[in-house]
Amino acid sequence: MIARDGKKMIGLWLEEGIFGEKLPEVEKLKGVPQPEEYHGEGDAFVHTMLAVEEVADDADIRVFWATLLHDIGKSVTTELVGGRWRSFGHAEAGAGMTAAIMDRLDMTQFSQDVTWLVKNHLFHFSWQIKPNSKLTRNQLRFMEHPLFPLLLEVCAADAAASIGKNTRKTEMLKMITELFADLKK
Repeated sequence: MIARDGKKMIGLWLEEGIFGEKLPEVEKLKGVPQPEEYHGEGDAFVHTMLAVEEVADDADIRVFWATLLHDIGKSVTTELVGGRWRSFGHAEAGAGMTAAIMDRLDMTQFSQDVTWLVKNHLFHFSWQIKPNSKLTRNQLRFMEHPLFPLLLEVCAADAAASIGKNTRKTEMLKMITELFADLKK
């Protein structure tokens, strides 16, 4: 299975009007606000669907599912804090919902991997990488995880679907991708 298969599946669900029945956790993202400086594209549902479009058709199916589910935790964590919309803990909350969704869709074989990808889709924000910086031992170890290349694809789709003034997410991801490529040489 590849991402194209997943895209066709949700396309059919949308056409048939059963998307919300199949994926109520994603449907609940409609109307969930996001900070405009990072997400000028609109609510969390619009962002998610734009991110899914960014996944290459021949990408691993786990990248597709993780991208589709990466922000589902925002439906339960989003709140207005200090005049700004925040979704603290949404990656962990979403990861906690992922296994049940994958099981319900009869895709248990992908459950553990997709859960890990959803849980870690924000990893790059905590790394504080600057140009020419060295990675820590823990960062290097994290990059050795067999799913790390797929995580970079999920993060790239997420970043491409984030329309805003702040480019920090894209810049950080580019640096990490380059460091990862250097390690693989």
